[in-house]
Amino acid sequence: MRHEAGIVGKIIVIWLLVVAVIGIVALDGGSILFTRFRLSDAAATAASAGAQAWSDGHDADAACAAALKSIEQDDAQASRTKGWCKVDPKTGEVTITLRKRAKTMLAWRLGLTAGYTKVVAVESGSPSQL
Repeated sequence: MRHEAGIVGKIIVIWLLVVAVIGIVALDGGSILFTRFRLSDAAATAASAGAQAWSDGHDADAACAAALKSIEQDDAQASRTKGWCKVDPKTGEVTITLRKRAKTMLAWRLGLTAGYTKVVAVESGSPSQL
């Protein structure tokens, strides 16, 4: 019987570690999904604002300025790269590209999962035809 002493304590510790890992994975996954949703929404809203500005004055700079204002209101932490705002002068379609790193506890530190924390959203919006 002496060789079985402490086995229940070891099993409890292992289960607590498993539950902690599952919790961290769930929180990190939720954070990544939430960041994707929020960034995509910000890009879509900015594309719509840019398209509306384009239809008002047919000015690409004004369209991108309206999109930028929308981004700053929705998600000021989203980063823009060169060419983040593209306007098709024929159709007035505005395409917005935004990037953001999801705030995670563990995923950004691991080589296998770090790429999942880098979220890119590309959304387009066209002027209203009404």
